[in-house]
Amino acid sequence: MPMTPPGQMTPLRWVAWLTLITVTGVLLAGLTYIWVLSAFYGPGSDQASRVGYTLKNAQRIVGDTPEAAARSVAEMVGGATLAAPADPLAAAALAPLASARGQTLLYGGGAATADTLAASTLAALPNSRVVILASRQEPAYALPAAYAAAHFRVPVVYADQNSLPAGLREALTGKTVLVAAPERLIPNSVLGGLQVERVAREDLSQHAVLWARYRNGEFGWGLEKGRKDAYANFVLANPADPAFAAAALPLAYKGNYGPLIYTARDALPPVVDQYFWYFSPDFFDRPSDGPFMNVRVVGPPSSVGYVPQARSDFALETHPYRNQVQGMSGLAVLGWAWVFVGIAGAIWALFAIPARIPDTGFYPRLYWPLAIFVLGPVGLIAFIASYQGRMVNRTQRMPVFVRPPWARAVSATIMGMSVGMALMIAVMDLLMLNGMPLFTWLEFTPLFWLGSPMAALMWLLMVGLAILLSTFLFMGPMLAEMNRKPYWQGVKLAFPSVAISMVAASVGMFALVWWWQNWALPDMASAELWLWPTVFWWAAVIGFLTALIPNYWLVRLGRKQGGM
Repeated sequence: MPMTPPGQMTPLRWVAWLTLITVTGVLLAGLTYIWVLSAFYGPGSDQASRVGYTLKNAQRIVGDTPEAAARSVAEMVGGATLAAPADPLAAAALAPLASARGQTLLYGGGAATADTLAASTLAALPNSRVVILASRQEPAYALPAAYAAAHFRVPVVYADQNSLPAGLREALTGKTVLVAAPERLIPNSVLGGLQVERVAREDLSQHAVLWARYRNGEFGWGLEKGRKDAYANFVLANPADPAFAAAALPLAYKGNYGPLIYTARDALPPVVDQYFWYFSPDFFDRPSDGPFMNVRVVGPPSSVGYVPQARSDFALETHPYRNQVQGMSGLAVLGWAWVFVGIAGAIWALFAIPARIPDTGFYPRLYWPLAIFVLGPVGLIAFIASYQGRMVNRTQRMPVFVRPPWARAVSATIMGMSVGMALMIAVMDLLMLNGMPLFTWLEFTPLFWLGSPMAALMWLLMVGLAILLSTFLFMGPMLAEMNRKPYWQGVKLAFPSVAISMVAASVGMFALVWWWQNWALPDMASAELWLWPTVFWWAAVIGFLTALIPNYWLVRLGRKQGGM
């Protein structure tokens, strides 16, 4: 095959040039698609709207009466029961004792008074450093505190507007007394001599949210956004019907426990709505990763309607992590910086090679820009190592750059795998566009593993196509011109070295992708679209390094020249 000047185009060169343009176009289209999709739509943008799945996070406790709701709760959480009088204050006083005994409070049985049960619970829990003081009037104020008391096994006692019994005052001395009532119900004048902290709001909705957020040492729900254990559950009830809230007291310390929140019958109060939205979880990878919130609605629709139930459900739905829509992780930033360096370097090499290194042939002028595009900074380093300060030997059939063995191995590796590696990534982009291929005709046979999309058939498709195109369109014609041989002899010379380079490169590339997807970032496919270029471009670098090993020995054995 006669030597063709670098600038002269032949039909074979036109095909090689168009193939390279097509591969580069697919790579750029894939990068553009990822960029646009990530920047404007964020992760999971292909998911259908989940607004229709209301009531997924909210469940209504069956029971149109407090006693029926209590039986439903007992059936839900199980365990031995402890009967509590059909009195919200009595149930609130008994709940910490039931919690300490591991029993399920069953509202609607027994005849003891609230004060009697409070005294017995106080005696049974003598080591509690915290005691909750509630009012005998308006029991709705006592119940949010009673939920915290039941969970943390803290006694609940009662006072009125006029006085505190002497025996109770003595029992409270030396303890932290949390007053769960506004001052109009328990004035400061009756609390003299005690270590008190008032945890109360006049508005009952604000009062309940305050108790959900309150934390004092080891006591209190402390349900704030910054908590590490972000899984939270709530009980939603109407303060106008405190008996229903009392019936659900076991949900404060059994099962998916959580604090009591108040709502109106027809609308979720703004403070509660804001709190739920403030506390709503963000998913980073996909909605199924959670965390998940639950609201247990207690009371019939005449007490808590479907509007507050649906609104609370919607507010606590998982949402995409807010910073991932317009931002990217540090790893993705590094990967995209790598890509942009490659693009800039490829554009520079495309014009610099013919202008500054005129002794290069037609094919090096194609594969070096493509190699720099795919390998980024590593490609630039390889290019500089191959040409910077290298002398040219013009005594042979065509100009040859004089390089040490390692630099010849670098150049030979670039020649053998640059186009093929770019083609492998382009094929992967096209496969990802419509999903991985999955062949079922090998199922129930010893070769079933060949049907896996990441197994042999996919490898053959990507690597085999890369070997064929690199051999027939690039390395084969180039070796034919270098050795002044017919085209098919050049193909025969090129095939072994191209196959060795591509197989070695694919081992490194597939190994990194496999490790990354199975160990480092198992949810990469849905976690962050920005990461895809990072994985593939760095996999190409690992492929280059693994291909460099056999190419070095081929150069040392004289099977490859590496002088182009």
